[in-house]
Amino acid sequence: MLITFVVVSVVLTAIPGPDSLLVVRSGLRGRGQATAVGAGSAVAALAWGVAAAFGLAVILERSALAFTVVKLAGAAYLTFLGVRTLWSTRRAAAVPETAEATESESRNVWSGLRTGTIAGLLNPKTGLFYVAILPQILPKDAAVLPSTLLFAAIDALVCLAYFSLLAALAALLLPYLRRPKVLRTAERITGVTLLGVGFRAALEKG
Repeated sequence: MLITFVVVSVVLTAIPGPDSLLVVRSGLRGRGQATAVGAGSAVAALAWGVAAAFGLAVILERSALAFTVVKLAGAAYLTFLGVRTLWSTRRAAAVPETAEATESESRNVWSGLRTGTIAGLLNPKTGLFYVAILPQILPKDAAVLPSTLLFAAIDALVCLAYFSLLAALAALLLPYLRRPKVLRTAERITGVTLLGVGFRAALEKG
């Protein structure tokens, strides 16, 4: 059962989505912030797993209104992040490398954790995954509550490990993007992509 949980979690986590995009976007600002975004996604995954274990996620499956509200809130948040990213490119800013960078990085870590958590919590498909997919991989004689909580913990650890690796890979690009013009271009690309993901999420049927 544990091996099945891990395999399913790895496959689903590796599928590109808004959380991966947010990690890569933050990686252009620094590894710490990107890792924090990944940690936020892991926290959200754990929260959805706990919600599913106690039956809260079933509401999303059975209530079209509840699903739509959460979906539109998530789409609005991604759109907001896209607009904010594009707006930040209006002013040139070199990557800080002084003592101020340490304080800025500390703020960015908390900002990244908040961003990853909110984006994850506003993704109703995570909750639906636990409701629709998890029963298919649970042994027939397994207790639902502890098994769901176990999978939620495994899924959160897999998310943290995967996104930490993705953050490290994204941060490797930073030395090549230190020129303000190149960095602004990369920010604009991610900003437009976030807008596209937000609009798509808003228009997508559950």
